[in-house]
Amino acid sequence: MCHKSSYFDNYCRILADARAIAGKSGFDADKVNVLVVTKYARAEQIAQLLSCGGISMIGESRLQDSLEKWNSPLLSGYKVQKFFIGHLQTNKAAKVVDNFDFICSLDSLRLARCIDKEGEKLGRSVSCLVQIKLTDRETQGGLPLKEAGDFIEQVRKGFKHITLRGIMAIAPDTEDKALLKECFKKAAEIFKVYFTKEDYLSLGMSGDYETAVAEGSNLPRIGSAVFK
Repeated sequence: MCHKSSYFDNYCRILADARAIAGKSGFDADKVNVLVVTKYARAEQIAQLLSCGGISMIGESRLQDSLEKWNSPLLSGYKVQKFFIGHLQTNKAAKVVDNFDFICSLDSLRLARCIDKEGEKLGRSVSCLVQIKLTDRETQGGLPLKEAGDFIEQVRKGFKHITLRGIMAIAPDTEDKALLKECFKKAAEIFKVYFTKEDYLSLGMSGDYETAVAEGSNLPRIGSAVFK
């Protein structure tokens, strides 16, 4: 039963806003969705949101916390696609492949080998997004822009149990919209070369999703703006 939920209202408002921006910017509004980031939300909050229906994608970045929440009685009955959006260590690849529908942080051939191996064991292809780095911060994961094209080609040629479905990138922590726009534009240019409109360009979060969608993002990652 759907209970009146401010979380659901927030989600609907953001989705409508994102699709309106996409349409005005010349993109297909119907291809835009919102990846609801639930990593900081309690199981009770997530259940309140999902009880209204219509939400098919969630993002998590902390493996153990995620398993505890989504295996709990409050959430185990909900069928959603789970996107792993955090940094993935190779020793956790098996559990992530087994428990998530998408891995959004593929950024090295070493990790690709581990994911491919797990996909082979399970007899299926693993859907992945390539993570691109839009800042110079050493602590941030992702491939430099200039390396992304070669990496995408290597993965497609060398790993038959990985299906690349798009790009995820994190923008600089700045309020400079011109800088954000330029960063998102560069990621979108790579996306256009290597992917189709059916794939995911995951740019933008709660504070900058409007700018990201205007540059072509069709899967902004929204957490705090939904669960406020």
